[in-house]
Amino acid sequence: MSGAATSRPAGEVVLAARNIAKSYNGVKALKGVNFDIHRGQVTTLFGENGAGKSTLMKILSGVVQPTSGEIVLDGRPIVFSSSTDARNHGISIIHQELSLAPNLSVRDNIFMGREITGPTGVDYAEEERQVRRLLAELEEDIDPLTPVEELRLGQQQIVEIARALSVDSRILIMDEPTSALSATEVEVLFGVIRDLTAKGVSIVYISHHLEEALQITDHAVVLRDGNMTAYAPRADIDLEWIVRNMVGENYDLGSPPAGHDFGPVMLSVRDLTVPDPAGGGYNVVDRMSLDVRAGEIVCIYGLMGAGRTELLETVAGKLSATSGEIVLEGMEISHLPIGERIARGLALVPEDRQRYGLVQTMSVGQNLSLASIMEFTRGV
Repeated sequence: MSGAATSRPAGEVVLAARNIAKSYNGVKALKGVNFDIHRGQVTTLFGENGAGKSTLMKILSGVVQPTSGEIVLDGRPIVFSSSTDARNHGISIIHQELSLAPNLSVRDNIFMGREITGPTGVDYAEEERQVRRLLAELEEDIDPLTPVEELRLGQQQIVEIARALSVDSRILIMDEPTSALSATEVEVLFGVIRDLTAKGVSIVYISHHLEEALQITDHAVVLRDGNMTAYAPRADIDLEWIVRNMVGENYDLGSPPAGHDFGPVMLSVRDLTVPDPAGGGYNVVDRMSLDVRAGEIVCIYGLMGAGRTELLETVAGKLSATSGEIVLEGMEISHLPIGERIARGLALVPEDRQRYGLVQTMSVGQNLSLASIMEFTRGV
């Protein structure tokens, strides 16, 4: 990663939020927030979960309406009736939860609702040409005709970013855009952001990766419990400033935890080989071995496509290995189905939690009980 960004003089204010408040059934998500977005600069929003960041961005992009307050665009108050209305005024948003149609191609997702037409109908060739150019700028080798459902989550994130870039927005809101990207892909995205701001595009950036976000920040806004607790230019902020304003004055960064002895090996993977689940004819995991001890955190790093996800999905039982063994607390479990692995205490939080980790039509309580449903049933 490159070093921290240096502060630049504040440019013209293109959009201002004035006393923005939003309530849901009496619950105040925002409580009179004020801040400015400057032309050609990055304004970063920091805050814990539930601080109101995403709600504020939905208001600025026309997805929801504020309960009170106003948005001032180019010096004039304005009300966005919808996200389409906001986009027509040059404001686009990349949502934290992807909004792609999985059964459509990358090309069709990027131009959905604003197709390029010619004398004979939709000009698919021109759409494909533009998509290839966008993906090349993002240094991502994805075929525009590939169905989105065949892409990994990180690649889908790139498609979402490409769709927003294709609109030529004046203000681009990015809500956790790097959540599924590798370090290399984050560098590419930051390069794109720098190119956009150099052309006068304003970026609103939301991230929980504090140190990462500081690299591109020109102005920082901190939200806590629906209130704006701080607003400052890059020259006046550092990591401690962000944390203090996020959690309050009674904060303590603390000291690194003292070392402790690890327990016995709980999980052992030996010479594990996993073929490409997409049928590419090669092994995404090739004779991989590792041990995980009790009380130990093992981090697995790698670029997109390096086999990280496939390794964990094989250990959890979603994918099958062609060779090797998986031993959990001394028992070989490669032959066990997913349910029995869960019963023995092995669980996977999937990469794409929206698609594979939750049943969207069920309640929170029903989702929480799914993995242990047999404990709550009788006579089955």
